[in-house]
Amino acid sequence: MKYHLLTALAAGSLVALAWPQGDALAQSRAAADAAMEQLGFADNTGMNGHLTYGEASWSRGRYILSDVVMTFPDDEDDAQNEDEDGTSFEVGSEFETGHLDRLIFDAPRIDEDGFVVFDGFAMENFRTEETDGEDFMRVTYFGASGINSNMARDFARLFSGEEDDVEPAWNDWAFESFRLEGLELESLEEDGRSRIVLDQFSVQDYSDVELGQFVISGFQLDGPGDSGPVTMRLDELNLTGFQTQAYAELMDALAAGGDEDAIMSAYYQSAMSPQMDMFDQFAMRGLLIDAEGVHIAMDNLTAQIQQRGSRYISSAAMDSLRLIPDATKEAGAQVAMALGMLGYDRLELSLASNGIYDESTGEVWTDGDNYVELQDGLRIEMSQRFSGYDTYFANLPEAMAQLEAAGDDEALQTQASLDLMRPIILNNMRISLTDLSLLERALEAGAAAQGITADELRIQAGAMIGMGMMSAPPEIPRPMLSQLSGALTNFINSGGTLTIEANPPEPLSFGTVFDQVQNGSFDYEMLGLSFTAEAP
Repeated sequence: MKYHLLTALAAGSLVALAWPQGDALAQSRAAADAAMEQLGFADNTGMNGHLTYGEASWSRGRYILSDVVMTFPDDEDDAQNEDEDGTSFEVGSEFETGHLDRLIFDAPRIDEDGFVVFDGFAMENFRTEETDGEDFMRVTYFGASGINSNMARDFARLFSGEEDDVEPAWNDWAFESFRLEGLELESLEEDGRSRIVLDQFSVQDYSDVELGQFVISGFQLDGPGDSGPVTMRLDELNLTGFQTQAYAELMDALAAGGDEDAIMSAYYQSAMSPQMDMFDQFAMRGLLIDAEGVHIAMDNLTAQIQQRGSRYISSAAMDSLRLIPDATKEAGAQVAMALGMLGYDRLELSLASNGIYDESTGEVWTDGDNYVELQDGLRIEMSQRFSGYDTYFANLPEAMAQLEAAGDDEALQTQASLDLMRPIILNNMRISLTDLSLLERALEAGAAAQGITADELRIQAGAMIGMGMMSAPPEIPRPMLSQLSGALTNFINSGGTLTIEANPPEPLSFGTVFDQVQNGSFDYEMLGLSFTAEAP
């Protein structure tokens, strides 16, 4: 039998280890015995008889079950697994049995409403395998501590064997720590062996207001693909200070089992949140994907948001993202051919972003490096300053209500989006493109395709630019078109840096632009546009 990853993980999540919490030492053995009896563990028939143990002990507020064995019924055995009231307990794994060294509850007790609760739960050394030994699953540790009563009640119902009746209200959960460590899965399929390894999955200090830290580390995936092996590696993904309250509506909709419309509505409400400090720090390190001849690797992607008074200072950086094809594989050969047309055997990207938002003035501006660079290709840099975002964010709730009310009416959706952007004011913006060899590569590739020289293609391109300017609408000032034409022609002929700037004589609102475009009186001069080309 072949196991299903999600159901196997679900089975593993039903076992627990806990660390001493708060008043654990004060818990009485009698209270713990009563809780364990209500869970069905007192007579060694936990989970409707699907969990047994060799020994039960009590130590310093913790109820410890040792040498635990779990049996996983097959789907065809459902009728035999029904209890007296017709409710069946089904772990759902295709493994037959699972073993763990210890199953421990921290401070189990019955609360004032008659529900079993505890301060923590987890497992030590869970392992299971098929009878032929080809497939197996191991988990060194799975557990949670410092959990609130809502989370404890939900898991207690799972432990008691009420799985079919449980609808966990996980949007109301809170805990200090939730960890999975030392996961290893292997399965032999018809097209090859699959293997998943995860050193750690950890969530710390979670509530409906903030998530303290989220960590995935040491992830490995190896398995068969359509035409060759697939490999994925991720050394670390780390997120701290994530503001879960911004996504409260989405979490509620998911937990309530809402339909697609309800979930998407809640998602857009959350995604358009005006909250600036969505997280403190983010890092992704050591990403590697190798699939059918296409190799993608990224060393570091980091981001952070800091609040200083009324200012939110954000930054992000990616030092190297590499795409390397293997021409000996089918997919890799196709990518290699496309890159080869431009004279590349690989691509490498880097980027940086730095900006500031001042909520007291509604201004947003860049500060420091802001660029995307294709190594030995092209560098794009940008700087800008806008204002009016305080009004924009204040109008977000009403705009989202209008978008939701618009339904599938694209005209109403467009109008609501334009109305939302009306308060934004352009103060200045600058974009520069610096050629690092991509222009010459593109000209040579285009010339080869036409059977002409690169210089002849430059002449063609210059002529096409001139013709395009001549056919431009008459309301565009001719001096502006002449400047644009000259800058583009010089850039194509000499490379270097092409710069486009917008410096309005007076701050220019999007609302003014929209109104003038609509009534046909748009004045291009108010944009303060300029175009320049600087030779290398």
